[in-house]
Amino acid sequence: MTQITQPHPSSLIFIPPAQLWIGPAPHLSDLVKEYLQKKLCSHKGCNVCTTCTRIRDEQHHAIVWIKPEKQYSVDDLEPLFKQIAFQLESAEQFFFILYGVDFLTTTCANALLKSIEEPPTGYHFILLAQRLKQILPTIRSRCVVSSFSHDDDEYKSHPLFAFFTGSQKSPIDFMKIIDQSKITERESIELFDTLLNHWMARYKNAAQQQNLLNIARADKIIKTLNHASKELPMPGSSKLFWKNLFLQLHPSS
Repeated sequence: MTQITQPHPSSLIFIPPAQLWIGPAPHLSDLVKEYLQKKLCSHKGCNVCTTCTRIRDEQHHAIVWIKPEKQYSVDDLEPLFKQIAFQLESAEQFFFILYGVDFLTTTCANALLKSIEEPPTGYHFILLAQRLKQILPTIRSRCVVSSFSHDDDEYKSHPLFAFFTGSQKSPIDFMKIIDQSKITERESIELFDTLLNHWMARYKNAAQQQNLLNIARADKIIKTLNHASKELPMPGSSKLFWKNLFLQLHPSS
């Protein structure tokens, strides 16, 4: 059964064979480096020694970093499979850090299952993703899951945010911005979560004020967002996702 916790990474004493961390990508990247420094540095994460510096620069010999540019392929996992074939020395620790595992294909996930479930002694997996729902159940069930919250303010200033919160509705302006945008699928997921949190907060405020009109509006938008969450953008489809969502929320545009 999947275990869901909310610890600070450095507080973990026992190192599970496989961990799944859920949160915004930049935040998780900082956390995982801090975690590894505390595990591998002889000073428990001094941040200035050679070990800490190499971890920060992603150059440490006991860590494999896997960062596919787009959707995962089996070739992306080849460094992992080559390394795990070697037996470690007693008390030696080795970590595999996999970014963006919400974009694991079924083939790649199946290829990882045995290694994640029963890794050789000393090997550990830390899988990083933005949304738990996007992770295949076969992966989730083999990991200790930790969720890390984040501040929404960064995405409230995103140019697209205004078009989905009511302060900007012009379809012409929207098309100009989306066509010029270089938003990635990972940024899209974080922006989408910010929008959902925004409308949940507006619904709560409207309910407290007993404003039936605003309750109905927020409820309708939340239902549309929940439906859209079932088909979040995959690599290369971010612009199309936002265009479709805009049309669903502004059908007369």
